[in-house]
Amino acid sequence: MVVQSNNTAKYQNSINHMKTTEHQQKKASKELSTGKKVNTAADDAVALSISQKLLKEAQSLSTGSKNISYGIDATNIADGALSNISDSLGDIEQNTVRAMNGLYSDSDRAILQEANEQSVATINQTINQAQYNGKNLLDGSSGDISIYTGTASMSITETDARAVADQLENFDISGNPDTISTSAIDSTSDAINSMRSQIGAQTNGLEAAYSVNNNTEENITSAQAAKEDADFYKSVTKMKSSGIVGAAQNMALKNQMNSEESLVQKLLQ
Repeated sequence: MVVQSNNTAKYQNSINHMKTTEHQQKKASKELSTGKKVNTAADDAVALSISQKLLKEAQSLSTGSKNISYGIDATNIADGALSNISDSLGDIEQNTVRAMNGLYSDSDRAILQEANEQSVATINQTINQAQYNGKNLLDGSSGDISIYTGTASMSITETDARAVADQLENFDISGNPDTISTSAIDSTSDAINSMRSQIGAQTNGLEAAYSVNNNTEENITSAQAAKEDADFYKSVTKMKSSGIVGAAQNMALKNQMNSEESLVQKLLQ
């Protein structure tokens, strides 16, 4: 005897519903384990595409911020060196003014001249040591330095303190006090102050760009997270509900199978 059942379709529907519920539970579990609601293109192809573009832009800005920070470090080194040069020029000027006093002897002025020559040597040493990552910052050899911010380029303008300081190499205050002048020192100081003003302006520009980069990166990262990151409360709720539904579906299928088995046994009695 052949027993035919019209419950085959019901079995298949129940199994299909169980597979759907299992898929939902696995998806919720994946969201909780990765912290992302979009883990594959199948989850949301458009959201994933936008998220990846935003992530790339944020990473570019992050790298650009590092570039800017290196530029700020370089300008700070250059400004510190120029400040030391200004101090040395102040010493030279004081010695020069003293040498212009007719009450000083030739030997006194010779001592002052030696002190000035030492200060000039200190200036040259300062210029030589003003480097960042092996790149000279004050001797005119670096050219303009380009800083890529992640979206645009900024420049640290070439600074040639060497050419300015060279006019002090033959500066002599050991002779006739009536012929001594501070004009060379004054012009050198003016040039150094101008360089410091330029570097200060560029440092301010770099710091402003750094702040803009960080704010923009933060906003983009927030937007990217909104597209991709999971809502843990929703994921937990979805996982719990799918688990309850799955258990109920299993119970219903088991009862259905038991009922079918009982019916067959009665027919065979």
